Amino acid sequence: MISKTKLGGSAAVIAAAALLAACSSSSSGGGSAASSSAPAPAGSSAAASAPAPASAASAPASAAASGSAAAAAGSGKGMTIGVSMYTTQLPMYVEMVQGIQDEAKALGANVTVTDGAGDAQKQISQIDSMVNSGVKAIIASPVDATALVPAYKAAAAAKIPIFSAANKVADQYETGFVGPDLVGYAKQTMDKIIDCMGGKGDLVIVQGPPAISFVQLQEKGWAQSLAAHPNVKVVQKSVDPDLSTAKGVDLTTSALTANPNVNGILASTDSIGEGAVQAVKTAGMKPGSMCIGGWDAEPAAINLIKQGDYTLTLSYLAYKWGQVAAQTAINAANGKMPASHYVLTQGLFIDKSNAATLTPQQITGQAPIG
Repeated sequence: MISKTKLGGSAAVIAAAALLAACSSSSSGGGSAASSSAPAPAGSSAAASAPAPASAASAPASAAASGSAAAAAGSGKGMTIGVSMYTTQLPMYVEMVQGIQDEAKALGANVTVTDGAGDAQKQISQIDSMVNSGVKAIIASPVDATALVPAYKAAAAAKIPIFSAANKVADQYETGFVGPDLVGYAKQTMDKIIDCMGGKGDLVIVQGPPAISFVQLQEKGWAQSLAAHPNVKVVQKSVDPDLSTAKGVDLTTSALTANPNVNGILASTDSIGEGAVQAVKTAGMKPGSMCIGGWDAEPAAINLIKQGDYTLTLSYLAYKWGQVAAQTAINAANGKMPASHYVLTQGLFIDKSNAATLTPQQITGQAPIG
């Protein structure tokens, strides 16, 4: 993710839209479909269910078909699919859109892409325009899970399949969701940090705004892991409202001052985690002696892993994710709906075991791993 400052003042929660996806093998340094899941808190502004459980073996099968299989289900020739992104300023979204465009082109479809720029009303207007223009399917990363419901309803009323990718609305308003088991990935992330801590110690959590769906689901996964590790104590939990590195520095500094024996820090995003590393260094501690992790596979975070200052991050394999989203939407436009509401995808954990060998194309999902 990227900070509010890096986005030049755009809505801070833009960063929260960047979640996970795509296909990879599972290992200590690789991604896997998660093993557990749960719905987001009911009544929240981002109340949206998490994906059903999936095993590493079953997740790829539940995803949209490969390009050749998608073509067999019906090509995209002559159709246009609409893509409504939370933002197109984040690298993850750029990679995802490229995957959508390339897969759609391979299947003969045209793509119309719009940038919501973190503005719910702007995104609503964009989706309404797509509906009125007669697109055959829509892929959307909603700015606000509640505010975007009328736009989703408008698509449904026009019999246009609309799939969420990254952020989502409640299940009943979307045709389906393309993405990962976020609860399961959060549990795996916490498990890995706790394993790095030796299974015990004091942990600090610096999370994004709790009203955002992906943060809600992270919390559920973290809680599942912590319940199984009674020797780990969360000594401080803070909220970084704009998911920024600067705020990550401030919050981590405060936490370390109050809790000098901390040996683990878990952040919602790498931008926050990078701030935690800075705070650890400023406090005179050695980051490599502390377990620090987050999500996003930001280049800076990967460099910190290579230097031994950061424990792990999670890549969304965004290009591949975009391909799966395009395949799913085009199949639906041809009347072939996915077998499940959740078209599960996989991410890739990056740590000291693979950070030095992965190429940028592998990290984005544009090239196979191994």
